[in-house]
Amino acid sequence: MTLNRWDPLKDLLNFQEKVNRVMHASLGERCSVSGSCWCPLVDMLETPDAYVIRAELPGVGLDNISIEIRNRRLTISGHRHFESEPALAAYHSIERVHGPFERSFNLPGNVDVDAIKAKYTDGILEISIPKAQEEASAGITIVSLRS
Repeated sequence: MTLNRWDPLKDLLNFQEKVNRVMHASLGERCSVSGSCWCPLVDMLETPDAYVIRAELPGVGLDNISIEIRNRRLTISGHRHFESEPALAAYHSIERVHGPFERSFNLPGNVDVDAIKAKYTDGILEISIPKAQEEASAGITIVSLRS
C-alpha cells in the first residue's frame, strides 16, 4: 500500500485554477493579452424622466472610452493602459487590472436614442438616456349598432 502525503496548498491551487477557468469561460474574450480581466462596476437607475448608467472607470482617459448604440443596445468599451514605471523600479505587487473592457445593456423601447448624453468626471462615466415622450392615447368610443 502506498501512502500519499496530503498537500493542502496543492489542493488550494487546484481549486483556484478551476475557479479561474470557470470565470474566464463566463467572461468570454474580454481578457487582455496579459491574462487579466476586468469589467467596470456599473450602477443603473431610473428617474421619472430618464434611465441613468454610471460606470466606474478610474485611470481610463476620456480618449480611451467609446459609447455605441446599435439595435437598441448600448455598449461602453475602452482600454486602461498599464502605467509603467522607470526602469529602476521593481514591482512587488500589481493588483490594478489593465487592458480592454466592454459592457453592454439592452435599452427599453421607450427611450429617445437621439437625446442620449454622457459626461465623464473624476473617473465616473454617467450616461443619461431620456425616456421618449409618450403620445397621448386616444380614447375609442363604442357605438351601439342596434337600432
